Amino acid sequence: MAAIVNRRHLNHLQKIAAVFFIISALFDFSLLLVRHFNITLITTGGRANNAPLIHLFILVSVFFYALIYFYAFNKLTLKKLSIIFAGIAGVLILTNAFFIEGLSKFPSIGNTILSVTLILLSLLYFWQLLDQVEIVRLEKQPMFWISAGVLSYCSINIFLFMLIRSLGSLSQNFWTIHSIINIIANSLFAIALFCKPRKTI
Repeated sequence: MAAIVNRRHLNHLQKIAAVFFIISALFDFSLLLVRHFNITLITTGGRANNAPLIHLFILVSVFFYALIYFYAFNKLTLKKLSIIFAGIAGVLILTNAFFIEGLSKFPSIGNTILSVTLILLSLLYFWQLLDQVEIVRLEKQPMFWISAGVLSYCSINIFLFMLIRSLGSLSQNFWTIHSIINIIANSLFAIALFCKPRKTI
């Protein structure tokens, strides 16, 4: 919604982020459709299983975020690191999907890999902000808000994804916490899409 309202004022990086957020919303909607209409991708116990879509979304996420940070980084070294991180994470996510957890299982390992990758990228961006000579107004920086959303979401949910198999009866609590963090992160992403071009102070 934020991308549509502010579409005329989005810079290149914001447009890439907006495309990803729209894709993310479509994935969420497709997950609901699979469950609601019992669409058969892979069946588990006679029920439709949307786990393959989640595996796919994790892979899409890591490469989209790598692209976003590639454009956000100023130094060539950091740009290269974003590509390297994405490549390593992509291989690990695919390996997990086909050989470890499997496409029919919720990708807790895949989500953990994605979270670690995004935490590293967001921390590198914050380091870039601290290291640059030019003083900028952080509240005007789209990537500041995106990185804040990424770090808040991943740093908490990484532990949930690591422990999901042992939560058992607390699985509903898991999804409640996950939803709250997701709302906070999406709010920060919305702020990022409303940001104007940066200004120095």
